[in-house]
Amino acid sequence: MNSPVTFSVMTPVDSGEVSASSLDKSLEGRDGAVKRIGSVATPRFDESRTREEFRVIKGHVMSRIANADGHRREPRNVLITSASPREGKTTITLGLAMSFMFDRDARVVLIDADMRSPDLSRRMGLEGEAGLLDYLEDDQMGWNDVVYPTSVRGVFAVPSGSPRIYAPELIAGPRMKFLLETLRQGIGRNGIIMMDSGSVLSCSETISLATHAGQILFVAAKGQTKRSDIDEGLGRLHRQAGPIDESRVSMVFNKSGRSQSPVRYSRRG
Repeated sequence: MNSPVTFSVMTPVDSGEVSASSLDKSLEGRDGAVKRIGSVATPRFDESRTREEFRVIKGHVMSRIANADGHRREPRNVLITSASPREGKTTITLGLAMSFMFDRDARVVLIDADMRSPDLSRRMGLEGEAGLLDYLEDDQMGWNDVVYPTSVRGVFAVPSGSPRIYAPELIAGPRMKFLLETLRQGIGRNGIIMMDSGSVLSCSETISLATHAGQILFVAAKGQTKRSDIDEGLGRLHRQAGPIDESRVSMVFNKSGRSQSPVRYSRRG
């Protein structure tokens, strides 16, 4: 197993076809009522150092999409995960999404697939709204029933939906694959779908999501994440959803100190 690309990021400790135009018009729900607008924001994004860090990660992710001809998995499906909970992956997801506000024709869909702790839905203000699990269980629901506009132009959100004890089975089912394929029609060649998932070592559904992901951002918190947990998490991904190598996985080191270079990434031999 080759080593993944490595980033260091300074962030706070804290049914039908879909097109780009139909994504942009996803303001109304099935009953005609105006949908809630999801909030996409993360602390300190107004600081130039933080913005540039996320721009570097965005550039790396987009370059993999541009150079992925013949890739065995869809590179526009990006999984954000970690070894253990509370590593800061939701902050990374939101910061990366915000970096697209500077791209005129960007299309980004954020999917809250962390069923144990749907922090992305909470932070976007979309708790209690129909979402992913509702769509996966109800064949009568269409993609537009669970896709919401957000405060950032070109960025859309799919909240987690109502909790269910059989969520891992729903995510492992064929309707999840169908949803991803449908949404890809609307994001365009250079758009991305970002799945904010649970941690590898505590959520079985993360492995199912990884089988759909052409890119994986593996988040680790400086001074918090154990190297043994990183190795075990990457090993589990490699065995059950692999191969995992530098062409597919990037390490993102979160909660880096201000004394360090704001962005560092390298290929570790």
